[in-house]
Amino acid sequence: METNLYKGNVTTFRNQPSYRVFNKSIEHTDDSLFTFLNDVDSELLKDEQVARSNVFTSYASRFTRKDPRTQQLMNCTIYDHTTNLLAYEFPNPQERFSSLSAAQQTACLRLLLAWQQNLAESEDDFVVWRVTNGKRCKEQQLVQKHIFDYANAQKERIYAPMKPLVLLYSKWFTMRMQHVIRGLPNHSYATHSGLPQLSQCKALNEQAASMEDIHLICHRGLVRLWPEVRMSGQELSNLRVRLERYAYAGTSDKPASQLVETTLEQHLLEADKDVYVVPLESLLLLLTPGAYVDLPTEVLLHIREIPNSEHKCIQFEEPMPARNCGWHTNSRLLTAAYAAYGTAQWLQLSNDVEEIKKQHVAQHITTQKLAKENVGELLMEYKLLPIDDDAPVVTEAKANCALVSWRLRAAESKESLLMYSSLSVAAVRDPAANQILGCHLIKLENKPDCGCEIMTKYELLSAWLQFQLLQSNVGHCSRISLRDLSPLLEQQLTLSAVEQQLNEYYQISMPQLLSQLQEFLKLLRTVAPGDYLLRYTSKYKDKFLLCQPTSVDTPKSFKLHDLLLGTSSPNDISFLTQSNSYLPISPLLCSRLHEQLQLLPCAFPVKVGASRKKSLPATKKKSKLEEQPTLVQRIRKQKPRTRVGRRKNSRQRKRAVAKAQQEQDKELDKFMCL
Repeated sequence: METNLYKGNVTTFRNQPSYRVFNKSIEHTDDSLFTFLNDVDSELLKDEQVARSNVFTSYASRFTRKDPRTQQLMNCTIYDHTTNLLAYEFPNPQERFSSLSAAQQTACLRLLLAWQQNLAESEDDFVVWRVTNGKRCKEQQLVQKHIFDYANAQKERIYAPMKPLVLLYSKWFTMRMQHVIRGLPNHSYATHSGLPQLSQCKALNEQAASMEDIHLICHRGLVRLWPEVRMSGQELSNLRVRLERYAYAGTSDKPASQLVETTLEQHLLEADKDVYVVPLESLLLLLTPGAYVDLPTEVLLHIREIPNSEHKCIQFEEPMPARNCGWHTNSRLLTAAYAAYGTAQWLQLSNDVEEIKKQHVAQHITTQKLAKENVGELLMEYKLLPIDDDAPVVTEAKANCALVSWRLRAAESKESLLMYSSLSVAAVRDPAANQILGCHLIKLENKPDCGCEIMTKYELLSAWLQFQLLQSNVGHCSRISLRDLSPLLEQQLTLSAVEQQLNEYYQISMPQLLSQLQEFLKLLRTVAPGDYLLRYTSKYKDKFLLCQPTSVDTPKSFKLHDLLLGTSSPNDISFLTQSNSYLPISPLLCSRLHEQLQLLPCAFPVKVGASRKKSLPATKKKSKLEEQPTLVQRIRKQKPRTRVGRRKNSRQRKRAVAKAQQEQDKELDKFMCL
């Protein structure tokens, strides 16, 4: 019996192309796999139909590439995310190099890091520091001048990363002012009188004042528990992507000072003299009027008589937000966003810091219990989480407020002013809220490739006042790059260091400044009771304008809502065009950049391969052609110069050298005065 073998389907390969179609190299342009791997959407190749495009060949050009999304020039085309190294380099297009050797710079850098981190210093490094003092000081002045010229020439590029923050602050300002003006009547205001600024308020004899009898009355609200102050790079990187969601935190909140309002009223009824209620931000407005364009300029002021008493209560409210963008608005925006986004443990303070409830820990314990009881249900249940982009914008922020009483007393006077100030506490270090952090400042570094900038007058005064009011000697400053929000330095602040910087950089003596503040507050006693608006304008640089509500509109009066909202949204034009929008680099702060490059602050980089080769004696090459004899002209031999003539020439040379040195010193002094 013959078996029926399967002979195949004859029609399978019918009308199929020849095997040569499939028997091609993978690199052949007609190969199917090659076509699939190199397939490009026809929509992207519209220009190819007209003429040959240079889209794929433009990367081989030597010109600077552009980001196709923003059409902006790219600073760097290759990024290495496998390490934590910064992608910055010291700007040195002129290729100027340091007068110090690599070993000397490394020794000085180790010494600065030891001082910065409160570690034991090496004696050998200190000897190198003392020996190179002259070279370092001279090079610091040259580097400061170099960075100043670089910042002026590249100002637009340096502050380009600030544009997203400007747009966010503009929206935040609109939302905040719309919330504020709901509770303010739209009265017409006119200028009542002009009050001198603190620089004009000087007593007959120069006096010094101090803050005495400082007591923390109460502390209420939610405060961050932060045993070790450190902002992680991963959190800042995530916040950079989600900044638009968390930047509006606090726009719809009431002032934090309302948490202690009832306690303040009780103390006012018991007062036996005139009382001044000045929050921290209002104090800073009085101390730094017109110092920077991005600071508040208006504050509401209430002068009233205390019930059942002959004394007055002069009460300042929180200042209105600044209407110009700059360094301080950027820091304020990032501080609020990080407080709303950053993972932290919050303590609930109530009843004058007696009971503390750890909400974060309690929630964590309850979630663990639920997970153990319903393990099966949690594993089987699937919940679709909302995408982060579609999440609602965070407008509420966790806040706390501390009420502090203190007295402002002159050095040679028995009288003192009774003061009450409210401020928010940045963090506490222990669960009992006994160890209060003096201050926490977030400083955005605008020139991270050059080093760490000095702190502004506003930041230093804010830190000093917080140290005094909270009776703490230790604070913190987190320095972050403006370009990519990467952390650069976690700097510890002390009261003595802040006072030294105020005196060294801005020539401010705090006892003298407090004496001027006392003279200014005494002037407010003579003002009649009522509601006022204290404002500063650049037109009157030496005065505060005290405005009073009027029932009749005049050509010189203005509506309160129109003044607060302004004619245009906040922008950075005034900041970029002002002359003092530059901060020098601190020669004592070492950031991650200096450790990475082994570069001393305020110093040029060391030249690589600076060892000179031994110069060989020059040998005269023999020319193939015979040299033609040169004609020699006989001249009379010059008479030797007399001794008097040589002295005159040497004196002229010395005078010229001294004059050139004086001119160079004058230019450096002018620059250092900036």
